[in-house]
Amino acid sequence: MPLLVTPSLGQEPEEAPEPSPAELKQLGPPIAPGSAEAVELRVAARVSDERAAKLVREIVALGARMGGTDSGGRSAAFLTERFGAMGLEVVQHLAPKKWCHEETDWALTIHVAGEEPRTIERVWPWGFSPGGEGKEIELSLEATPGKALLSSKFSATPRSAEPCAVVLSDGSTTHNGEWPRCRDHRRRQNARVAVLGISKPEGAALRKALESGKQVTVDWHLKTTIEEAQPITVVATLPAAVPAESKVATPHLLICAHGDSDSGGPGANDNGSGMAIVLEMARAWKGAIDAGELQAPPIEVRFAIWGTEIYSTKAYRDSDLGRGVLAVLNFDQAGFGSSADRLHVEPDDLEGNVPFVRLAADVLRQFSGKPGFPKQWATNKSLGGTDSYIFSGWKRFRTEKLPSVTMFTSAWDKPDQQPRTEGMPGESWRERDQVEMDYDEHYHSSGDTPENTTDKEPHNMGWCARVGLITALRYIVRR
Repeated sequence: MPLLVTPSLGQEPEEAPEPSPAELKQLGPPIAPGSAEAVELRVAARVSDERAAKLVREIVALGARMGGTDSGGRSAAFLTERFGAMGLEVVQHLAPKKWCHEETDWALTIHVAGEEPRTIERVWPWGFSPGGEGKEIELSLEATPGKALLSSKFSATPRSAEPCAVVLSDGSTTHNGEWPRCRDHRRRQNARVAVLGISKPEGAALRKALESGKQVTVDWHLKTTIEEAQPITVVATLPAAVPAESKVATPHLLICAHGDSDSGGPGANDNGSGMAIVLEMARAWKGAIDAGELQAPPIEVRFAIWGTEIYSTKAYRDSDLGRGVLAVLNFDQAGFGSSADRLHVEPDDLEGNVPFVRLAADVLRQFSGKPGFPKQWATNKSLGGTDSYIFSGWKRFRTEKLPSVTMFTSAWDKPDQQPRTEGMPGESWRERDQVEMDYDEHYHSSGDTPENTTDKEPHNMGWCARVGLITALRYIVRR
């Protein structure tokens, strides 16, 4: 059948009729039915913003998905089932054992003398907090054995001191103070006291009550697991036109995202969004091949969801499975931006990345502002902190000048500007020597929920999946 453009990007695809001249005009410069661009757009049309948002909700419902934990195992099973249902071969790759933590149940109730008891909703335990519970524990502003401590500067109990009963910390929150950050104990698996993060308004109300002389007590409980375990990475394979006889050192394009929430929080944007994008890309690519719209790729394409960010990525890279990777396209924090609506490609200051980044920029420039594609985009220098750098910093990638790139829509937790890389596109919407970075105000916090992030801007994930697909399709035939 003819390979046609479908103009309804972001919707569930059906058998496409011949597009009208008016429909083709919506996509910008004339695109001939059956042309390479038409085929690319037909494949991109298989991506659904709404399905990506639903995937994130399902992923977050599994738990924090920290590598080596029960919720990490549930996530691996979920991914294995989803990739398998697409008709892809799926393997689970185990990283070496590491210390892992998972907080599964907790609650905090405040009793202020003369007031009704109040359950704190926005509370989140620090990672590696030991489990425990207590009833009517007196709250104090001083660290006292047997009492609860309210502190904005708590770090760790000195080894020589008797720990207090529990710590309520309001010193690490989002910039607006509304959501506690998700963070680990400094001493990790050797932590001696449970710390429950609370918002700044809650902390201020408790201080006011204590300083006025009122008695304040807390009821709390925390169930947690701290153990050495192996994070599970799920790898699905789209075979090459001539399938490899062995998985050892098989040349392949790697499309990936980390599957853990990284911080131990809900992890919707960081990084349920990346997981959903990889699933959508795999579904679209395999579906297009099955429908006869695309030929099988000239090299194997693998879709990987890392059990633990950075750690599992390095384990894969150094294993037999990872020896043949030729290029990496990673997605991280790709479902929301607090101050803008744009897509970033990073890093553009590494020699091996330049051709791939320019290819992605060509795609973005060609389809800028068209249905299903971003109007604004940028390329930026190395920022670090995500899985693509595990490959770009690898000796083989540096020597052979192989690309390892990340696409995202927000970086870190506050607005930033970085110097534009000389000779690279920088910002698409203006000409200057700086690149403005969008951010996520809920980064690494208990506020990183679908309601606060990906449900608000599901098109961010659609953008990344479509641009990633077309860039990858062009790369594997031009490399």
